[in-house]
Amino acid sequence: MSQFNIRVLKPKDWPLYKQIRLASLQESPDAFGLTYQQALLLPDADWASLLNSTSDGALSLPLVVDMNQEMVALAWGLIPANKDVAHIYQMWVAPKARGKGIAIALLDELKAWALAKQCKSLQLSVTTTNSAAVGLYHRYGFQAASKQQALQPDSALVVQSMQLPLNHAA
Repeated sequence: MSQFNIRVLKPKDWPLYKQIRLASLQESPDAFGLTYQQALLLPDADWASLLNSTSDGALSLPLVVDMNQEMVALAWGLIPANKDVAHIYQMWVAPKARGKGIAIALLDELKAWALAKQCKSLQLSVTTTNSAAVGLYHRYGFQAASKQQALQPDSALVVQSMQLPLNHAA
C-alpha cells in the first residue's frame, strides 16, 4: 500500500492548487460544475484569491494529497458564515491513486474538521453517473438529501445532493 499525506493548502500554494484543480477538471469533466476551459481563462490573481477567501466569514479547508511527491487528490471543505453545515466541494482522486484509501482519508479529515467546528452535517453533490463516487458516499453513510438537478445549465448530466448527519456524542 502506498503512503500518502494529506495537507492543507495555504495562500502561497495557489500554483499547486491551480495545477491539481486543472488536472481534476481535465480528467473528470463530468464531475464538476466548472469546466476545464472555464478554469483555463481564470487569471492567476483569481486562483490566488481562492485560497484567501475568508472575507465573508466562511471557514474553508482546502486539502491536497501527496503520494510519492506527487499531488494526486483534492477536496475542499467550506462552512458558510453562521451555518452549521459543512460542504464538500472539488473532491477528486487521480485514477492512478484510486483504491488506496485516499478518498476515505479525505472524508475522515473533513468530517473531523466539521465536528470540531460543531457542524450538524456534511453535504456534497455527486454526478449520478459516477457510480464509484456514489457508492463511496453511500458506504460512508451519506444519504440523498434533495431532488436531483442538472450539473450545469443545458446539461444532460444530473447531480444528487447528499448529506451525512454528524454525531457529536461519538
